[in-house]
Amino acid sequence: MPEYEDYEGTAGKIELEIERKLMILGMDWRDEGQMRDLARRALEFNAAKGFPKVMPGDGQTLAKIELFGLVGLMLRNMEEGADAGREVHGRDAWKAVARALWSEKEAQGK
Repeated sequence: MPEYEDYEGTAGKIELEIERKLMILGMDWRDEGQMRDLARRALEFNAAKGFPKVMPGDGQTLAKIELFGLVGLMLRNMEEGADAGREVHGRDAWKAVARALWSEKEAQGK
């Protein structure tokens, strides 16, 4: 990746969108139970390798799909940053989502 890539700035923008999606879904990233439930659904979504049907006006399902995509973007951004020798860190919301994902993956033996 080019030296001019702003991985930290990109992470901040992605996290802001993650926070917005969590608010749309009525979720509090400080609630570990909610984050673990979200992580389970994200892992199930990933395993399904497909998109659920979204009906017009179904903002909740659309917000979940977008949230799961943002999680993937954040992971990719952090990976590319690491490949470029940069440590990329998210703020509280991202850390809560990431912690829940790692915990769920570990609990599921993945």
